[in-house]
Amino acid sequence: MLAGLAVLAAGCATAPRPAVAPPAPPLPAWQIPPDAYGWQRLYRVAYSGPEGEGSLRVTLRLEAPERYQVQAVDPLGRTLWSLEVNAGKGLWLDHRGRVFCRLDGKIELAPLPLGPFPLVALPALLLGRLPAEPAPPPPAGEGGASVAATLAPAPPPGPGSLEVVFRDAAGRRWSAQVRQGQVERWTLWQGEAPALWWMQSGGWAILSDRGRGVQVRWREVLRERLGALAPLAPPAGFREGPCRPPEPPLP
Repeated sequence: MLAGLAVLAAGCATAPRPAVAPPAPPLPAWQIPPDAYGWQRLYRVAYSGPEGEGSLRVTLRLEAPERYQVQAVDPLGRTLWSLEVNAGKGLWLDHRGRVFCRLDGKIELAPLPLGPFPLVALPALLLGRLPAEPAPPPPAGEGGASVAATLAPAPPPGPGSLEVVFRDAAGRRWSAQVRQGQVERWTLWQGEAPALWWMQSGGWAILSDRGRGVQVRWREVLRERLGALAPLAPPAGFREGPCRPPEPPLP
């Protein structure tokens, strides 16, 4: 009996251990995690600027990388505006002005002081990712810096953190502090001065434009599984007009 147990113990000791897969590398700071799709999220948003202060609720319905809807309502539950984006094209509904317009590639939201930026970048901004990515590499033989060269790691600002710096397709310079794939803060530069900065603090995402004295804060308050998105369409009585940034909701 003892001899048999010894043989079994020897067999267990020499059995090969199962291979352990290495951890997946962190996503680039401008990419949305795959598990973020298929959800709708409700955000509480607060605005402060030279005109005053206001608040609204924003719902993001994120179906796929280029397919989503956003709806904003005021504190009384009245819909302010709606947006649908699919494959780089957008439909914008201004419910207060009863106007709709078609968007092609870019959008501008007055409460978010980013200027015109890609339609596909709005979910990344709300989810705490970088709303821009490095410019693509130049064609072979034309010279210039590659994408890898535009990602310029600086000395880490703290243990486990990395400062990433790059220029986007419009030539704007961005820097971000990233820890284990999570964006902790980022800055959009104008020359040598910061034009915009974003950070997480106390559960809030905070976007500030110091030059204009504007600050927008938002926080996720509810998350639910998303069903199939019904296509957005202009309601009866809406007229087509120019796309204008919405005014921030003020008391």
